[in-house]
Amino acid sequence: MSIEIEAFVWGIVSAVSLPAGSILGMLWKPSHKTTSAFMAFGAGALLFALTIELFGKAIHHAHGNNTLIYIVIISAISGGICFDILNQILNSKGAFLRNLSSTKRYIIKLKFLKTRKLAQQLSHIKVLSSLPPEVIARLIPLVKQVSFNTGELIFEQGDGGDALYFILSGEVDIVVSSDGKGTKVSTLKDFETFGEIALITKQPRTATAIAKTDVQVYKILNMDFSNLVNSFPKLKEQLDQLASDRLEDLEKRVPDLESKAWYQTCVQELGKQKIHVTEQEIMHETKKVMASGGTAAIAIWLGILIDGIPESVVIGTLTTSAKGMSIAFIVGVFLANFPEAMSSTVGMIKNGMSKIKAFGLWTSITLLTGIGAYIGAYISAGDKGGEISHFIYGFEGLAAGAMLTMIAETMLPEAFEQGGTIVGMMTLLGFLAALTVKVFV
Repeated sequence: MSIEIEAFVWGIVSAVSLPAGSILGMLWKPSHKTTSAFMAFGAGALLFALTIELFGKAIHHAHGNNTLIYIVIISAISGGICFDILNQILNSKGAFLRNLSSTKRYIIKLKFLKTRKLAQQLSHIKVLSSLPPEVIARLIPLVKQVSFNTGELIFEQGDGGDALYFILSGEVDIVVSSDGKGTKVSTLKDFETFGEIALITKQPRTATAIAKTDVQVYKILNMDFSNLVNSFPKLKEQLDQLASDRLEDLEKRVPDLESKAWYQTCVQELGKQKIHVTEQEIMHETKKVMASGGTAAIAIWLGILIDGIPESVVIGTLTTSAKGMSIAFIVGVFLANFPEAMSSTVGMIKNGMSKIKAFGLWTSITLLTGIGAYIGAYISAGDKGGEISHFIYGFEGLAAGAMLTMIAETMLPEAFEQGGTIVGMMTLLGFLAALTVKVFV
């Protein structure tokens, strides 16, 4: 058996836990705590394999040669940066759906960007920008997301004002009725607000709002606003004064310089608040992404692939090293792959992917892991003397940096998201299990 074929076999062995974990996820559907324990254990084993088998080996081989250490450090940083960039690009295309933690992080980022847009629009409304920005920042997280179909009435002229609306997507016609005739006065689009006077005055609606297209809006309820105001006596006095102003004065836009300072303070306050993600929001975002068809599926597949490429290349280089393949590294990769596939498969099927497609996805990644190991062995096989060159160490450092970044950004957050405090102990046990394999096998 050639060294490249041997590396291919080791790559398959390390990754066969992917389809195995996928099958178990389909049949068993483990609890969040169980999945978290598996994932943390695998992460601990992989952390041992990386620190001892790669970075530890580089330190041992250096023998005071700082140049080698610098190469490994720079390569590891480069690997981490490369993983980060690719991960962010793919997540923007839908790859965040491959696990729960990345899905929640994506939605949190999306919600924060939308609330910033909302704060920016509110900063131009005199009736709201006259209030302390930190107060409005406390109000923004209370918004409700509501949908209206094309032609649906949002509110009618003469209705009592119960909310302010902020358009996330779609268009809204504002119609004023006079002498039995309705006249369209404007069409509002993405990120515009309407109905803000209702938060201050007790006056009825002065116009009718109709969804021109399918519309998604944020809705700030008058009740939530009133509850917040009642907790600030001085603020209530200020609002009473505002309510006594002429309506046309309240509707004036605030000068840009004033609104910019108010907006920046509001965003700072928003950044201090914890953003919560509901199951409904996860399902909504998932359905929207999956509706894009093949693009999201390919992004998910590529996202999983970039998690696995670095480890497959390292398997190839280790196969050609003087000491031969490290069983501890193979065990670490195997244990890390198993819970990742198990957890992700449950989520993928829940989000509408067929079982056959999910299994095929993990099987293809297994095959590509073997091919990656073959390539890694082919690249490093030129070192016939058994002394691994600086290039090979740099190559391994690049892969190791990407793997460590992946563990920190995907595996451990995913484990903690589902299991909480159990993660610490299970990570330690995984680390010690890999140590045991290293010492006794």
